[in-house]
Amino acid sequence: MTNTSDAMDSKPKPQPIEMWLTQKNMEVSCTVAREDETTTELDVQSLSIRGAQREMTGWALRMGYEPVGRWVAEVEPDSGGWGETYRRFRPTAAATWRV
Repeated sequence: MTNTSDAMDSKPKPQPIEMWLTQKNMEVSCTVAREDETTTELDVQSLSIRGAQREMTGWALRMGYEPVGRWVAEVEPDSGGWGETYRRFRPTAAATWRV
């Protein structure tokens, strides 16, 4: 007989994530990387990196994650407007987004 609490514990638990925002021309994309290096793409409505940072931080907070540090920018020299930025988030006890 399976113990109900054991079955509940077998569900995937939220894990720390890293959000990567990439901008090419007027399009911003968001990739969420998990600790096991699997990724998920999220839709971004914002047309700027700054707006996407706020949008994706808000999404993470709604999902029960808290930021770890600030957004870090990585811009390639002579990239013609291309750049990336990332931020780490850790799950709180209220985190609802799972792998």
